[in-house]
Amino acid sequence: MKTRLVLAAGLATLALAGGAACSDNHQTNPAAPAGNGAAVSTATAGQSQPTSLPAGQMTVAELVQFAEPAIVRIQTNTGVGSGFIVASDGYIVTNAHVVTGTAGRVASTITVTLSDGSQYQARVVGVDPRADIALLKIEATGLKALEFASLKDVVVGQDVVAMGYALDLQGGEGGAFSVTKGIISQKNRVINEGSNAAIFGSVQTDAAINHGNSGGPLLDLTGKVVGVNTALAPDPTTGEAAPGIGFAVGSDIVKAIIEQLKAQGRVNRGFLGIQGFEALRPAVARQLGIPEKEGGVVIQTVLAGGPVAQAGLQAKDVIVKIGDVEVDNEADLAVALIKNQAGQKVRVEFYRDGKRQSAEVTLGSPPSN
Repeated sequence: MKTRLVLAAGLATLALAGGAACSDNHQTNPAAPAGNGAAVSTATAGQSQPTSLPAGQMTVAELVQFAEPAIVRIQTNTGVGSGFIVASDGYIVTNAHVVTGTAGRVASTITVTLSDGSQYQARVVGVDPRADIALLKIEATGLKALEFASLKDVVVGQDVVAMGYALDLQGGEGGAFSVTKGIISQKNRVINEGSNAAIFGSVQTDAAINHGNSGGPLLDLTGKVVGVNTALAPDPTTGEAAPGIGFAVGSDIVKAIIEQLKAQGRVNRGFLGIQGFEALRPAVARQLGIPEKEGGVVIQTVLAGGPVAQAGLQAKDVIVKIGDVEVDNEADLAVALIKNQAGQKVRVEFYRDGKRQSAEVTLGSPPSN
C-alpha cells in the first residue's frame, strides 16, 4: 500500500502521510516463512528489574519478549500491515487502512500470522474509517493479549517501543517483526489523513515507524499500549516523510472505538455542532474566571441550528463533562462522542461567565456519517 502525503489544511491539524505504515506487496516479498517462530519467553512486568528501572517497568528486551506473542502480521491482497491481540479469544486491533482498499472496501481475504508461525483467516468485526481503526477476529483461544494504558498516565518524554512488520522484511528471529525505541514526543496531537476526519487524541513519537508498521502497538515499558502506529508526518518543504515524527492513534480513542465495534460493528458517534474548539489553558481559564485546575474544551464556533446551539450553548463556553465522561481536552471530547451515540440525549456541563451550568443536548450525526 503506497503512501500518500497530504498537505496541511487548517489550524492545529497536522498533515500526515495517511496509511503511511502499510507495506506494498511488490516492495518486499510478502511471503515471510510461516514456520520460523522461535520459542516465546513468558517474561512479565512482575519479574525482577534492573535497579535503574522503576518498579513494574521492563528493559526493552524484556518488553519484546513479553509482547511478542500478541504481535501479528496481517496480509491482504493489497499489502502487509501489523496488528496486536487485545483479547485471549482472538480479537485483534489494526488500522482500517490495513484491511480496506482505496474505495473503502474490506479485503476479501485477511491472513493473520502469529509470532509462532501459525496462520488464521480473520473476519472483520467492524471498521471505523474516521479514526482509522479496525477490529478483527480469528478463531483461537488462550492467546496472549495486550492491555491499553490510560493516556492520563502517559507523560511526554517517557520511553516507548514500536513493534510491527516494518517493510515486511524477510527472515529474522522469532516472529520476524521489527522493534524500534523512542519517546513520547507529544500527546493530544491531531492526525489529518486527508479525506478522513481529523483523529484527535493522538500520540507523537520519534520511535521509527515505516511502511508495514501500520496497526502495530506503541508500548510503554510496563507493556501497555499507548497507541496504534498509524502515520508519518511529511516535511512540507520536500514532501518526503519528516524524520523522527510519527503518530499513533491514542489508546483512549482506540479503547472507546473497539468497545463500540465489538458491541455493534460500527461507531455511531454523536455530533455537537461545534468547530474550532481547543483545550482550556491556564491563561485562558484566568481570563474566563474558571479555576485553573479545571480542565475543559473551549468552544470557538457554534454551528447555527446544531445540537448545542439548540440547547443554548455559545462560543467561549467551556465544556467540562458530557454524560458520564469528564472532558479535560480534545481527546476526552472525542471519547465522549464515541461513547454517546447520535440521537442520544446527554447532559452537557459547561462554564459560562465563570459559573458552572448544564444543558440537555440531543446529539446529532456527523455530516459525513
